[in-house]
Amino acid sequence: MLHWRSDYFENLRRVASLARTIPEWSAYASFCEQYEQGLRQDAFVRLERFIEYMEKAPLSERRRFVSWLLPRVDGVEGKHMLAPHPLSNRIIQPTLCEWIVAEPERAEPHLWLGDYDNLKHALTLKPDDNVIRRKLVACILNRVDWATHELPTGYIGEPSEDLAAQDEAEGLIEKLSSERERADFSAALYEQRAMILSSVNSRMDRLPPD
Repeated sequence: MLHWRSDYFENLRRVASLARTIPEWSAYASFCEQYEQGLRQDAFVRLERFIEYMEKAPLSERRRFVSWLLPRVDGVEGKHMLAPHPLSNRIIQPTLCEWIVAEPERAEPHLWLGDYDNLKHALTLKPDDNVIRRKLVACILNRVDWATHELPTGYIGEPSEDLAAQDEAEGLIEKLSSERERADFSAALYEQRAMILSSVNSRMDRLPPD
């Protein structure tokens, strides 16, 4: 076994053990177990069997699985192994989109879709939810990070828009319940803002005098 990825395989074992308690999800449990054992080809045969079963299942059953799985894989090592592309593309994403249509006032499917617009909407539905707020902050900072990742050689996007996005993130950070999270996010925001302002000042210095 690949010891440098031991956390990945431990998470496969953990999720397999939990899924095994639900008979309808036994093929998914087998997928995790065989993947953990290094039997990738056999694992994906089991995964295909599970996907085919779930594609025929009603929304309520698919929603139950998605609602069960996503909190257990969110942010863990090897998430891509627990929710690989075929499962995400054919079951998770379509189920979340159907769920939004069926229950437009539920924040959960917007949370797990995870893009900026969905997270913003989720927070309007559950304004006191710390998980949604934290994910929205991370989403904003990731977007700004992408815009600044080639500095000092180049800037992707518009600094004024990113500074406005950081102001939004700062307001969200202040409402986080965890002092550690507030400190970590504030430090990241401060570093990004310093890079943006430095880039803006550098541009101004290069402008010809009037």
